[in-house]
Amino acid sequence: MIDVEHPEHGVGPRLRAERDRLDLSQDTLGTHGGKNKQTQMRYENGLNSPTAAYLHRISELGIDIGYVLTGFPFELRDDEAEVLSRFRAASPELRRAALSVLASGGVPAAAAPLVGGSNSGQVNAGPVTQRDVSITVGSKNRRGSKPSK
Repeated sequence: MIDVEHPEHGVGPRLRAERDRLDLSQDTLGTHGGKNKQTQMRYENGLNSPTAAYLHRISELGIDIGYVLTGFPFELRDDEAEVLSRFRAASPELRRAALSVLASGGVPAAAAPLVGGSNSGQVNAGPVTQRDVSITVGSKNRRGSKPSK
């Protein structure tokens, strides 16, 4: 039996494994990809290599193209798929905001002080803390006393 995970066995055996996983005939898969059964057989036997257009079309049937090409399955958990779907549908601004929150380790925007833009000048005095940085604003002058009026 061929080890379809092994990279040197190529695309053909993995393409067949995906077709079998989805219980599709060679004729059905080939036709959906814009090819005939004989071409599908040549792909699976490694005699020909599928085109990008063919792979794109058969992905619509649920063929894991990443697995076919690399031997590594690409499967998202339900929550990951939902995040990806919502991210792709989001505006550029919302995408940047989501990436910013993820990069910050999940600190929600409401918990982080806003500096700049229409919020500049909002903090007049007192402590400002963001993650591991703390700044005290406007409470004392250099001598340690309150500023005079």
